[in-house]
Amino acid sequence: MFAVTENLVKFGQLHTDQIAWTQWTTSQREAQGFFGIDGHVYSKKGPLFSLVMAPLYGLGLLTPGIGMLQTASLINALVTAGTGGLVFTTVRWLAFDRKVALITAGVFGTATIAWVYSKYLFSEPLSGLLLLGTTLLVLRVRSGREIWSARSAGFLAGLAVTTRVNNLFVAPVWALYLIGIAVRDGALAHDRLTGQVQRSFHRLLPLLHFLGGMMPPVVLLLIYNVLRSGDPLQTGYDLTIFSPDILTGLYKLLFSPLRGLFVYSPVLLLSLPGMIWLWPRHRGAVLLVAGISGITLLLFATWSSGEGLSWGSRFLVPLVPLLSICLAPLVERACQRNLIVTILLGVLAALSLAIQLLGVAINPWVYLSELQARFGGEFFLERTAALVDFRYAQPLGQLRAWSLENSDIAWWQPWGLDRRALGLSLLLLVIAAGYMVSAWLGRWSRSSLVIASIATLLIPLGLLSRYYVTDRQFGGRQVPSYVAALEQAAAQAHPDESIITVAPYHYHMAMNRFKARIPLIGMARQSTPLAETAMPLLQQAVAGRNVWLVTVGCPPAAADNPVEWWLARHTFKASDEWIEDARLVRYATATPPLTITVQLALGGMFQLDAVRVPVSVVAGEAMPIEMHWRALKPPDADYNIFVQLLGRDGLPVAQYDGPPVGGYVPTTTWKVDEVIHDRRALVLPPATAADSYRLIVGVVNPVSGERLRLADTDKDVIALGNVLVEAIAR
Repeated sequence: MFAVTENLVKFGQLHTDQIAWTQWTTSQREAQGFFGIDGHVYSKKGPLFSLVMAPLYGLGLLTPGIGMLQTASLINALVTAGTGGLVFTTVRWLAFDRKVALITAGVFGTATIAWVYSKYLFSEPLSGLLLLGTTLLVLRVRSGREIWSARSAGFLAGLAVTTRVNNLFVAPVWALYLIGIAVRDGALAHDRLTGQVQRSFHRLLPLLHFLGGMMPPVVLLLIYNVLRSGDPLQTGYDLTIFSPDILTGLYKLLFSPLRGLFVYSPVLLLSLPGMIWLWPRHRGAVLLVAGISGITLLLFATWSSGEGLSWGSRFLVPLVPLLSICLAPLVERACQRNLIVTILLGVLAALSLAIQLLGVAINPWVYLSELQARFGGEFFLERTAALVDFRYAQPLGQLRAWSLENSDIAWWQPWGLDRRALGLSLLLLVIAAGYMVSAWLGRWSRSSLVIASIATLLIPLGLLSRYYVTDRQFGGRQVPSYVAALEQAAAQAHPDESIITVAPYHYHMAMNRFKARIPLIGMARQSTPLAETAMPLLQQAVAGRNVWLVTVGCPPAAADNPVEWWLARHTFKASDEWIEDARLVRYATATPPLTITVQLALGGMFQLDAVRVPVSVVAGEAMPIEMHWRALKPPDADYNIFVQLLGRDGLPVAQYDGPPVGGYVPTTTWKVDEVIHDRRALVLPPATAADSYRLIVGVVNPVSGERLRLADTDKDVIALGNVLVEAIAR
């Protein structure tokens, strides 16, 4: 989803080619995307969350000294805060007082899994906000006159579907509620005198407006699907991954130590009696919450694919706001000093708060990785003892993993305690708490709201600028070598060129720090042959005059780098340099037009049959050369081929010395009379004077430095004629 945002803001594109490598490192069933009809990779996720992230990403992109990924990762903090505000509003609308609404919203924000998920770029928090917003607006429709509420509810419902397609299954709950209102108000009244049914269709207007409000977002989703796959109903998900074992699925989602919602948010157990106490007060709210929760539970109870690395049940995060409003009757009784309810609510809320603190303070993936290692690398852990044995419950694992090394707090990291960041964070907390207290006492003012709002904007910006240089996960003060290589390529590249990356586990650094507007195509490092699905991406990459390859920890001609092997055969390698552990390789792409027949042998071992060269080249550009070689006898060593462009003084202005075909076809593997096509390019310095230059080629033993000679001569190079160099146009 972040990759969609990145390409949308930078290039106005919707694909996720920069992380295409995920398509070949996971199974098709678990891949995060799919190949569209145009060959690009697209996310399977709904598009709305990517759109919602776009403003924060744009802020990070345009503001010097802050990272795009770190900035965009604040989106769910804002979404969760907004959801807390909506919980407050909903509870107030249900006729509870301000204190009850504030406490209920506070429990939602700090004592449920919503707090932990506010840190991550999952779409479930936004889905929860939209489900609750739709429910509140539907509840406001009490007759056929509330057209605006019905239409707005439909629009939010449509947005919920564009966030997560599974929300389409809960839309009938709202529709049935509106039908019930229409029936109650006499839309289908029975006339006792005539025995006929009188139809007052104007009573159905809220339902029609609800459905009409859903249409714009849903239509846009269908268009989005067509653009990606050519099929309006195709999202890329594998719809065969369902299981009939509903009871096991319900246990997993609600009570298991691995995923159970009530295990990770015990306070939500009270939402069940809360529904009973809320029933006399507002039956409609209970019906909607129960209906939406029931359908969501049944849907994901049959979903046989796991939830990945999560804190509790990620699939049920959208239900947390709805279940939280059902806590209001218990909060009210606690405020009225009902001793039993006060103790029960206080104990479960305190326990839930402690569990969320464990998820917030310590990296949850540390313990989950230990579990995966314990159970043989089983990724989802759902076919292991972790599903049923509470000794493996993640909150207990978090306690055991409690250490500075595993801290998930930005200002408390192994490299030190950031007192300045801690101070700013505490200042923001004090301002927020002050505003909450004023709201509790009913003494809030516009000035306090303005102060809190400004602090909420400026303090995180200050923290972001600090974490940009202190967070070593993204390189800290020193620019990571991978990002440095990308920036060096971007500084030399033309606007229509691309960078191919083979660094799957460094993608977060570029997503946070690489601000140049040049497309990245992320490929996998693997020992298997290059997949056919990679061809359209590579062909797109070589559409410009140059293509750039950036790898990390990958030597030249690596056997598990099929992308470099493909580039060596289809493009012209011009340069290869190391930037610490990153490599930056430049390839020219244009095939030279002029073919020269040579038929000369060097050392009686290699014969150059022909070459293809350009007639002229512009200074500063790469000059491609294609050579056709044959072995006259089995080579006795691995030789290098060198190409030089000589000036009138006989000195080279450009040269390239290296093994044939990028090192993938060393000369000791050549078979006699087998034609080897070697492609390489010479990079001319921008200051090269306009003139005619002599092109030569030769073969050298890289160990001894000895050049092979032409038969019966003392010459150790083959002259290929002259090439005209043109000055750079000013």
